[in-house]
Amino acid sequence: MPDRDALELGRRIRRLRKSHGQSLADVARGTSLTESFLSRLERGHTGVTVDTLRRIAAFWDAEIVDLLQRDAGPQPLMVRGGEGPALEAEATGALRARAETLIPRSGTALQATLYRTEAGGGRFEAFSHEGEELIFVVSGRVTYIVGDETYELESGDALWHSSDSPHRWEARDGDAVSLHVNTPPKW
Repeated sequence: MPDRDALELGRRIRRLRKSHGQSLADVARGTSLTESFLSRLERGHTGVTVDTLRRIAAFWDAEIVDLLQRDAGPQPLMVRGGEGPALEAEATGALRARAETLIPRSGTALQATLYRTEAGGGRFEAFSHEGEELIFVVSGRVTYIVGDETYELESGDALWHSSDSPHRWEARDGDAVSLHVNTPPKW
């Protein structure tokens, strides 16, 4: 049975598709995804990566957080531990980690993502983007690389950097949990 987050995400994607008057075939052509995958996604029967959500959101000129948004308006938003919309990052390739967005709302000035990274996982290809970033290691150890500098971070350590410097990270010695806060939001 699909979990609640997968069902909510699927419903939002289906509503967005229908609000544009599009069929699954239309979205499949525009995103290079299969109709079968999109159908399973809309029914909450499959996981989805950040990169796939980025493709779907870009198709409608939206942001990923628009697909995850739970509430609207200026009121505070509380997300209980483990209840933020979770995204399985790529199992292979540039990013191997489980991401949980802690601000599932569009229109905010920052993005907070909790990454649960198994030993040997992380973001392996350096990337850069506009803004600033703060990393806080909740548990474990993370090797974080910004430009040519390498930082060994342990539980309780924090690192700030300008996001326009290429950066990446890896959990080398064991599993790690790290909080990444970006402004402006990246996805």
